[in-house]
Amino acid sequence: MTGTLRSTLELEPTALATRQIGGWLAASLASLDQAVAAAVLPRAELAVHEACMNVIEHGGLPDGSSIDLALELGPTTLVVRLSDRGEPFDPSTAALLPAEPLRERGYGLTIIRSLVTEVSYRR
Repeated sequence: MTGTLRSTLELEPTALATRQIGGWLAASLASLDQAVAAAVLPRAELAVHEACMNVIEHGGLPDGSSIDLALELGPTTLVVRLSDRGEPFDPSTAALLPAEPLRERGYGLTIIRSLVTEVSYRR
């Protein structure tokens, strides 16, 4: 792959709408070597899904809002930016949760951090 591919996706802030993420990412990664795409896709899909679910569940989005995703795929990098109009949140203040004791919820950022190289936030 040469150059940079850009793609966007606008999601309604519902759990059902997040089902679009996998197809969008797969289409965006189609220009990659098949083995590379197969390795990157599940990690990217889970990380983006977790980020969107955090916004949906904790973001305090105003009525009529959307979650906007912007992807940039370069020869050696994949960057996905998530934009929303929800409440401010600084992921650097969220602690990594230990595996024990087991909990049903609260692992979103821990999962995201385990799957990606960098997580950043800008208001």
